Amino acid sequence: MRRLLAVLGAVMLAGSLASSGVAAEPLGQPDMFVGASGDWTYVPVPAGFTIRTAGNTTFIEGTEVSTFTGTFEGTSSDAFVVVCHQKGSDSVTNFVKGTVAFTGTVDGRAGELTMGFRGKQESTTCDPSGAIWSGTWVVIGGSGDLTDLHGHGTWTGPSFDLDYTGQIHFR
Repeated sequence: MRRLLAVLGAVMLAGSLASSGVAAEPLGQPDMFVGASGDWTYVPVPAGFTIRTAGNTTFIEGTEVSTFTGTFEGTSSDAFVVVCHQKGSDSVTNFVKGTVAFTGTVDGRAGELTMGFRGKQESTTCDPSGAIWSGTWVVIGGSGDLTDLHGHGTWTGPSFDLDYTGQIHFR
């Protein structure tokens, strides 16, 4: 009998929610991510570079201007730090960390957003233009129609012409 009353109570509650216009979201449903991909090309702004050396490590701080095509369509102004660590006479590891200040559209929605990125490259010199980079990106925040954008992914390619892939979703 108790079981019957519990079932009837649940049916009546569901019926009252449906008739009141309150939509119930499925419990435990994960956010719906969609794939993101495209090209990220950038041009460094040498006038903004600061270079310093400590032992066998060189630090390069700078800015670049970027263009995104694909899921992200627009331009950005990026700030970065490259750490070039000389491991041997012909062995260098370049690390990069930075932020992207993007203006444009993502999946057809317009606004501005900030992304963080990190990456690594194995090379023979501190000049990062000769080898393949790989790294990760993450959306930090946004405005306009990109306020509720969340996303993350990877990027790879030669200097100045990268491919990005990942997952995005709007809350």
